[in-house]
Amino acid sequence: MKDDIAHAIRRVIESGDYQRGEEVASFEDEFAAYCGTRYAIGTNSCYMAMLIALTACGIGPGDEVITVANTDITTTAAIRRTGAQFVWVDIDRDTYTIDPTLIERAVTCRTRAILPVHMYGLSADLHPIMDIADKHGLWVIEDTALAVGGEYHGMKAGTVGHIGCFSFVFGKGLGTYGDAGMAVTDDSCLAQRMRRLNMYNVETMPRGTVGDLEILTGFNYEQEGYYSRLIPLHAAILREKLPRLDDWIARRREIARRYTERLVDVEAVLPLEARGVKHIYRNYTIRIDDRDRVRREMAEKGVLTNVLYVPPLHLQSVYRDAGYKWGDLPVTEGVAERLVTLPIHPWLTEEDIAKVTGALSEAIAA
Repeated sequence: MKDDIAHAIRRVIESGDYQRGEEVASFEDEFAAYCGTRYAIGTNSCYMAMLIALTACGIGPGDEVITVANTDITTTAAIRRTGAQFVWVDIDRDTYTIDPTLIERAVTCRTRAILPVHMYGLSADLHPIMDIADKHGLWVIEDTALAVGGEYHGMKAGTVGHIGCFSFVFGKGLGTYGDAGMAVTDDSCLAQRMRRLNMYNVETMPRGTVGDLEILTGFNYEQEGYYSRLIPLHAAILREKLPRLDDWIARRREIARRYTERLVDVEAVLPLEARGVKHIYRNYTIRIDDRDRVRREMAEKGVLTNVLYVPPLHLQSVYRDAGYKWGDLPVTEGVAERLVTLPIHPWLTEEDIAKVTGALSEAIAA
């Protein structure tokens, strides 16, 4: 895509509009259309998308938000930044997403929202989550950083709850050269609040004219907001990539299928794709015993693997004050001890796939 992206960058530079403008508005419209939502608000990161989403829902000091601990710190940092407190529940052993059967017992009189995280490209089980939210009058904000383009029973991941938050950091399924994010919603009031929060909560005052020229007469600030907008340069790059996203997802799914075929007899727990859910395989995850030894032996054969969200957040020193300890989230902890991700991206060849699976099989059998 070198030429297409270079053209997009030149288009922004030559426009002279480096902060707002047509590129951002167009990408917001195009991404909303891709997701099937009415509104999309571009941000400079998924963290800021979650922060303005939580704030737009009125979540603040004294409130609680239910989520999971096998995620990036941005999820919990956004919750705490509002003044609210996160409440962690355990995950499903097969999908690595929040276990809906454990959510309701965590609901208290202070609970205001549920923040499910779609893990490794697979959507959380949202229908029971929405049922619990409707029963208790809670917001549902989806952390869709790892699942752009995924689907849940015919709906795009990020569009089942009240707000969906996305990451476009380089390396994600749809990524720019740096960091960027998006919040999507069908709620006009939430969209308006998020747009204003996204730019200092500023409202331009009526414009005046001098001859044939229209001039700005001032700004009106109703409260403090953030300066977290998506910039045109990133929007232009993402506009070039978005039309190719579904093809890239299809290729990821084909590679995942080939991995699964080759690893069916290997002593490893392979990824699950729940019925009605479209996995985009942002990561191809397996669970194995003696993980560190296996990873070392694979690396010696030229195959690098990765571990993500280890240790889980409830065991991180930054959250020692939250009062959680080893044993509080046994499934999350057990998964973190054995989970490893294999290389996956749309440009892997059949030779690459054979090399990865061969190295893994040999290391496990050793």
